[in-house]
Amino acid sequence: MKKLTTAEAPGYNSANPEIMKEPLVGDSPNGVINGGAANGGAGNGAAVNGNGDRDFWISRIGATIREQRVGRFTVEELAERAGVSAGLISQIERGIGNPSFATLLRLASSLDLPLATMFNDPSEGRHNMLVRRADRRRIEIPSQGVVMELIVPDTERKLGVVSMTIPAHFDGANSSDSHEGEECVIVQSGSLVATVGGQEFHLEAGDSLTYDASLPHWWHNRTDSAAVMLAVSTPPSLGRAH
Repeated sequence: MKKLTTAEAPGYNSANPEIMKEPLVGDSPNGVINGGAANGGAGNGAAVNGNGDRDFWISRIGATIREQRVGRFTVEELAERAGVSAGLISQIERGIGNPSFATLLRLASSLDLPLATMFNDPSEGRHNMLVRRADRRRIEIPSQGVVMELIVPDTERKLGVVSMTIPAHFDGANSSDSHEGEECVIVQSGSLVATVGGQEFHLEAGDSLTYDASLPHWWHNRTDSAAVMLAVSTPPSLGRAH
């Protein structure tokens, strides 16, 4: 498989490169990335695939950002805080943009909220101990094919556990994260390259890496197949960028 440059990628929007007109969806462990349960079953009553899947997540992300912004910041104020354009935020909130993972991290940080708030049904599973595979709360980043699943019942825990599907050829250099605490990641399938504090670590299935989460860290998938990793953090970061 040829590795596409940004300009060659399907749906690339040269007028605003932070928006992808069509998603670059990588392979998922189940052969399809869907808006429902992790095992390919229905979520929120029905599974949605293809364009419906993309529209579902873009709409949800946009609605969450607007809900968190209104009453706190104008679009222009949030744009200045996040370092993105007001037009981009407006498009995302209206469900017609397709933001990158890096853009969502900047917006989440500026709104002082973890990406976990965008997982489906925030009331689902709260105070429970058991989470069935089919009931995992989840979020997808359609523009890049990144999938995050919450393994613990909710975000009000002392321990954060998230499963992440990293699509083929994903480059997270522009999505560098750092936050308080310690983090341990375990590659469950595929192959990943982790960069932590300027050091590179090549990880295969079964390998784990533990590090000070205050060091800038990000992920690359340099292969033709998706990779899945489990990230455990304390205190939980759940996608919060600091």
